[in-house]
Amino acid sequence: MLNAIGGVELSSVAKGFEAADAMLKTSAVKLLLSRSICPGKYVILVSGDVAAVNSAVEAGAAKAAHALVD
Repeated sequence: MLNAIGGVELSSVAKGFEAADAMLKTSAVKLLLSRSICPGKYVILVSGDVAAVNSAVEAGAAKAAHALVD
């Protein structure tokens, strides 16, 4: 059952690809959205159980480093 939704917004498309990869490899989450939302901005949304989503968002934020917006 998918109980939670988590997201990461980045200011770099390249870092967005890296963060999405890290998020999916960290825990068992389903990728809902991974795309550029405007020039230079990238958003990733995942769903799954609460613990898996929290773990994935933390991994994505860590991988994003300086490119993390929210």
